[in-house]
Amino acid sequence: MKKILILFFLFMFVVGCNLSNTPSGKVEKYLNDFKNLTDDVVMDIETKVSSENLSEENKTLYKNIIVNEHENLKYEIKEESINGDKAIVVVKITVFDFHKIERESVDYMNAHPEEFSDINGMIDNNLFNTFRLNKLNNVKDTVDYEISFYLSHKDGEWILQNPDKPTIEKLNGFYNYN
Repeated sequence: MKKILILFFLFMFVVGCNLSNTPSGKVEKYLNDFKNLTDDVVMDIETKVSSENLSEENKTLYKNIIVNEHENLKYEIKEESINGDKAIVVVKITVFDFHKIERESVDYMNAHPEEFSDINGMIDNNLFNTFRLNKLNNVKDTVDYEISFYLSHKDGEWILQNPDKPTIEKLNGFYNYN
């Protein structure tokens, strides 16, 4: 009986390892890392936030918005197609619709510039960014996208190609779908 259990667990381990080395398995790992905020993902978020021209308070708010977006990402693998050493995995994602809020914020600023102007009548970016980020922080509307992830098979491993800019924008909810 003990040998049977050992063989069963060994079999499950081998099967489990092989399942993660499929195109879909690699995409799921990538998206789960995104959702679970692995160290690499957190570092990417911090790099993105620090590169923005924001006050320290707005940087903290922006980071919290991105973290919330990542944690609330929903996805479903729709299709996997393999052609030799190339593969495409199509995924449906659901993310907060930040693009809509970005557009509405700019439209509002353009219609009400006095609310965002300094004493010289110039637009105060900090005032606008605070307004915009507070709106983004309260987003409840979501949007669905289909994303194609591309992979290649090298040395027995499926390797996910770096997503392009539109894919990253979709994952982050900022894709301009207009």
